[in-house]
Amino acid sequence: MNTNTLRFGLAIFLIVHGLVHYSLTYVPIPKPGELRTPFWPSWSRTDTDPAWLASRMGLSNNVIRWVGSALWLLTVTGFGLGGLGLLGIPGLNQIWQGGAILGAAASLILLGFYWHPWLIAGVLINLAVFAGLALHWPKSLFS
Repeated sequence: MNTNTLRFGLAIFLIVHGLVHYSLTYVPIPKPGELRTPFWPSWSRTDTDPAWLASRMGLSNNVIRWVGSALWLLTVTGFGLGGLGLLGIPGLNQIWQGGAILGAAASLILLGFYWHPWLIAGVLINLAVFAGLALHWPKSLFS
């Protein structure tokens, strides 16, 4: 696989990974007795999940919503900047690594505070992003 194809594929992956986080603000809230699906708060949603770590910390619903909204916004922005930078967008191509780090770090915090067992894939993806950046792998992206 040539470098441009790899760069394009990873850029799209980072952007899509960020958008998946955004999409979880629109997952319908499960009704009592239904399968509990992963979702997190947003400015437009007042519902919270008592199973979240953020809920069990005794924080008010407004704080839970504000923190969750800020974290998903940082996650989407970071992964978006990382992906657009990898695509070579002027001004962003120099900061793509920082964007990817911001997205992965905010995502891990978001996943921890608003945990659902289905989100383990997100944790693994974020750890892979950190490992790839730390190890400069694949090398062709860092030259």
